[in-house]
Amino acid sequence: MRILLLAIFLFITIHFIRLDLAEGTIPLAGFTKKQKLCDKTEETASIPITTVDGDTIETLFALYPDSESNFIERLSSFYSLNPHLQNQQLIGGEKIMLPLTRIQSENCTESDR
Repeated sequence: MRILLLAIFLFITIHFIRLDLAEGTIPLAGFTKKQKLCDKTEETASIPITTVDGDTIETLFALYPDSESNFIERLSSFYSLNPHLQNQQLIGGEKIMLPLTRIQSENCTESDR
């Protein structure tokens, strides 16, 4: 009889410990500090411009300078904002978007790890 009661007692104890380890308070305990996960996103600020006959991309960049980005970066941003201008020249009276300085924003969230 003692062996049977001891076996039931051990089974119940082991069962509760197993449940506590798997679903209980130990997995929910915060043993480490929460780390921040940051996603950096770059957005290109732009302004709308109406072109005049004889305007080129270089003259527009000269009229609206941007000291933070070089010509190649600004040209790629220009074509991403105005994809229709990759195969044609600037036409007078057309509204286009001209890229300016880049705005960097960070999206930080706390993680459990």
